[in-house]
Amino acid sequence: MKILIDGRSILSRKSGIGRYGEELIKGYVRHYGHDSVTVILNDRELQGLECKSIICPYGRHSIIGNIRFSRFLEKQEYDIFHSCDLTGPFWRKKQALHIITVHDLMLFKVRNFCSLPPIKACLRKLKFLFFYRRILRNADIIVSVSESTRKDVKEIYGLNSVVLREGINRLKRQSSSKPGLPIEPDGYFLYVGLAMPHKNVDFLIDTFLESRTDKKLVICGKGHKHISSDRIVYAGFADDSVLDYLYSNCAAFIFPSLYEGFGLPILEALSYHCRVFASDAASLGEFSDKVISFFKPTDKNRLKYLIENCDDIAIDTAEIDKYLEKFEWDDIWDEFHSYLKNYLYDQK
Repeated sequence: MKILIDGRSILSRKSGIGRYGEELIKGYVRHYGHDSVTVILNDRELQGLECKSIICPYGRHSIIGNIRFSRFLEKQEYDIFHSCDLTGPFWRKKQALHIITVHDLMLFKVRNFCSLPPIKACLRKLKFLFFYRRILRNADIIVSVSESTRKDVKEIYGLNSVVLREGINRLKRQSSSKPGLPIEPDGYFLYVGLAMPHKNVDFLIDTFLESRTDKKLVICGKGHKHISSDRIVYAGFADDSVLDYLYSNCAAFIFPSLYEGFGLPILEALSYHCRVFASDAASLGEFSDKVISFFKPTDKNRLKYLIENCDDIAIDTAEIDKYLEKFEWDDIWDEFHSYLKNYLYDQK
């Protein structure tokens, strides 16, 4: 069995999709052996990769680039092709099995997601509506990472998909040394994420500044517009060692998104036994209210209550650990490969 994985979305600075891609590779290697798995990369070798790789220089999201990628793929030998992101060929080999993972379709679900003038934003949506349709209609199996994403795939493209949740991205615990930030243990709330409209960070900042608390708000991630306030600390891009300290010592992790395909940072925070205050929008509402305190993504009063009463909200570590057992990568891939073997058997 020859497995070909499109890993072009795995970047040096790990995103949630990049971490998912690495775990996807590990899952195939564990089930089929490292000699059976080859990963397509853009322009560099992936460190620590226990399988073969090939370089494909073509971009993931341009029509011309994807035509070239489709031709490139025609020349490869494989039995299974699996894309760890919503990428793939415009046409495919009939003899091979094609699998596409969909993390989200927020381009079509989040208003003003593109941050472009209306006409350009409309043209961009139309382009990707066609782009993704061609890719998904060529897939034998579509994997959605949440029930919310499954519903979006069905609503927008009329296609069925199998839900396979994502797993915990456990950071390597460091010898936690305090980063050079003006914070104290248990003296700050933490947000980790990009400065995108759907992340709802302005709502978080406004609500926090209206709240009566002596704790600070630490914002991690690229692209955030700095507000002049000594109550807000901007950490910028944080590597794993800094995140390790911030998760370990925050009073609570806050995730206010308007839309998420899954919500990996929530699992990351729970793995540190953090208090988690999260929006219940889209897939986030699929998490358990036994381990998360929810608020509506526009309800300032509820979030203010959580912020101002944070210290009185108990953390049930035993309940968290029990809940996180559902999100161990090995178990998730065992579940997927059991499904895959049954699918291949039924096709004979």
